[in-house]
Amino acid sequence: MMAAFFMASPSLRAADDLNALYQKGREAFHKGDFVTARAFLTQVAAANPGHPDTQNMLRYINAHAKQESTLKRDYAAVTLTKIDMQEVTLQEAVSGLRVLAKNASQGKVSPNVIIKGTTLGEKKLSLNLANVPLTEAIEYLAQLTGAKASYDKHAVILSEAAVAGTEVKEVAK
Repeated sequence: MMAAFFMASPSLRAADDLNALYQKGREAFHKGDFVTARAFLTQVAAANPGHPDTQNMLRYINAHAKQESTLKRDYAAVTLTKIDMQEVTLQEAVSGLRVLAKNASQGKVSPNVIIKGTTLGEKKLSLNLANVPLTEAIEYLAQLTGAKASYDKHAVILSEAAVAGTEVKEVAK
């Protein structure tokens, strides 16, 4: 009987490993981190090509990843040499980033950032950064205001994150 247990054990561990990969991929997918999700879900699909949820998530990622990656790649290519904002609203900070990005890219990139929610746009923050990509600056704005940044086809959307008790902090780099 003990031999039967040890013989079945590797397949049980393999199933547990596959489930762990699926759960990590699913979690990353729902957070909007398609790069990480694709890495995990591709492994699941290789081991179990008939898993419908995995296939659906991979189809969605493949349909939307090109749009997201193009905008994100364009924004990541813009390096902001200095950001110094003290006690500004999120709306003011986004306007400032537009100007800084436009100047840094010689007029080629003017980020389209949409703030969903009137209270979100009025949250105050302070930010002091140097030599950061535009994408990183946008992530800092999101973190400082308790928002979530997601890349759409034509814009970055900042929306309320379901995080209670987020405080505005100053980030220095």
